[in-house]
Amino acid sequence: MRFNQSLLFSILLVLFTTTVVCQKGFTENQINELRQAEDKERKSVNSAVTLFYLENDKEGSYKLSHKLLKKLKTDASKSRLTHLISCYFLEQTRESDSALYYSKKSLEFNKFSHDSIMRKRYILAYISLANSFLSKGLFKKAKKITIEGLEKAENWGLYEERDRFTLFLGDLYSYDKEFDKSITLLKKITESSDIDVAVGSMMSLGRIYRTLGNYTKSNEYHYKALKINKNPYYDLAVRLNIVKNLKYIGEKKEIIPQLEEIVKRGDEMRISHLKNQAKKELIEAYLERNQLDQAQEILLVLLNERKEEGNLIEMLFCYDRLKVIARQNGSFEQALQYSEEYLIINDSINQLQKSKEINEIEIKFETLQKEKENYQLKKDKERQIYINNLTVTVSAILILLILLFAFGYYQKLKTQKVLNKTQKEVTTEKINSLMKEQELKLIKATIEGQDKERTRIAQGLHDSIGNDLATIKLLIGEIDTLKIQKIQNLIDITYQKVREISHNTIPKKNRKNEYVEILKEYINNINEVTDLTINFVSSEEEVFNEIDIVIQNELFVILQELITNTLKHAEAKQIDIRLECILGKLHLTFDDDGKGFSVDLLEANTGIGIHNIKNRVEKLSGSLLIDSHPKRGTLFKIEMDKDFEVIPSF
Repeated sequence: MRFNQSLLFSILLVLFTTTVVCQKGFTENQINELRQAEDKERKSVNSAVTLFYLENDKEGSYKLSHKLLKKLKTDASKSRLTHLISCYFLEQTRESDSALYYSKKSLEFNKFSHDSIMRKRYILAYISLANSFLSKGLFKKAKKITIEGLEKAENWGLYEERDRFTLFLGDLYSYDKEFDKSITLLKKITESSDIDVAVGSMMSLGRIYRTLGNYTKSNEYHYKALKINKNPYYDLAVRLNIVKNLKYIGEKKEIIPQLEEIVKRGDEMRISHLKNQAKKELIEAYLERNQLDQAQEILLVLLNERKEEGNLIEMLFCYDRLKVIARQNGSFEQALQYSEEYLIINDSINQLQKSKEINEIEIKFETLQKEKENYQLKKDKERQIYINNLTVTVSAILILLILLFAFGYYQKLKTQKVLNKTQKEVTTEKINSLMKEQELKLIKATIEGQDKERTRIAQGLHDSIGNDLATIKLLIGEIDTLKIQKIQNLIDITYQKVREISHNTIPKKNRKNEYVEILKEYINNINEVTDLTINFVSSEEEVFNEIDIVIQNELFVILQELITNTLKHAEAKQIDIRLECILGKLHLTFDDDGKGFSVDLLEANTGIGIHNIKNRVEKLSGSLLIDSHPKRGTLFKIEMDKDFEVIPSF
């Protein structure tokens, strides 16, 4: 098992990525598919944007946006199109209710492939929503939305959008006659990187200073705006504001020509509200100069246009100014007709205002109900997101705990492996120590036996052979035929005694340690210090205790070598050892349950241990049988003559 910090970091990184994806409610594949769909629809959306802003074809942009809304699928596209439609109602038709509806609609879309798209769409929606509230005269709501939008833009690092909200907030303060606050805010953005914002701030400052009666400073800001402006709409609006200030700074001669130019350009550019404002200013200029015919001509055209549009407010203006012209011309009957028309229109407006108020109450009620539903949906969505986040977080913690547990287990295995290795080394040392101890005991017993045998042989030779040889010496001195026969007999007897002494080297009564008991003690000691279980069985123990000491030593060394090899190589758990004497043959059987080995490979590459065992068996004229197989254990069978004659070493 391999574990490192890089792997842990990679896993945590994947978990974190998974958590973020789950919070949005999309899988990675779904996000990629959504991004591809947005890219595919972007060209169509951009065509509507180009019509509105670059080509100033707001009517064409409005129609195309409605068409695309039915066709396109992604929220990124729909939110942009609904924003364009809301801007159309704000700038082109001044239908504040429709503008408000589409502004709110654009905020309902929330499935975007990337946060940056979502943020820009929300910012646009906040701007149009604030404008919609303003157009309806709802200043507090407009101000609240503007401040929220400004804070979001600041937090998201959208600084151009932040400047747009600053511009709008400055205008709102000016509408509430908080001019100092307004001027402070607007001056901050006169050098904004967004040219439209910079121009807008200068236009607003010009409007505020005009309201304050500082017409010269007002026009200073308007002219500054003209220098940097690139938007034809703003150009027309700025020029209209400049004209409004001319009569206050002694340049009245320029008013009518410039207003006529603005009306002409407004008509060409299809900017109806600026064109109509210029017409109204032109009417007032004609009336001020008593150019009644010119004023009446424009008013009659304007009245017909407003009748077609059904714009009652503008119709009131027209009837009021026509009434003034009729009076000045002495046409009192005509003036009365205009007055009656004015009253009728005014009553209609009042009646409509009452109906509008009722409708507004109904709309407010419906809006309140819808807001409650939306609030509940929002709460349900937040709760679901919370549950998803909690699930992901708990899962991440569980996975981290599992990883930590796995790492701890790996460390434990590693430590256990080192401990087992150390324990094995210690065990091997103990076994080697025990083997040496047993060897020393056996050697000591052998030496003691040999010393006693030497003493006994010396005593036997002195007491028996010595006397016999002395007698032989005397008899030789008195040789005759009869005595020669006696000498031969005595030599035979002496020979038999020497033979007996040389063969009977370890008398039973002189043994201090029984051979089989020494083997048992040795095996028990190994059982105590290892995890190995050794079963030892011996039959005919008296036979093994009485066999030649050289055979005993060789058997002990062979057994020792077999046990050592098993401990080192076999990975066995159990050994069965049997010592038997069958029909004058000594049998040693050694059987383990270890991993075994290939006998064919053994014959080709005989190790030192096996080589020594073979040599010792051959030394005793015995036979060795090896039966082993990988994963099946190993069997050694050794057989030799009990009465194998070993040449004495004295």
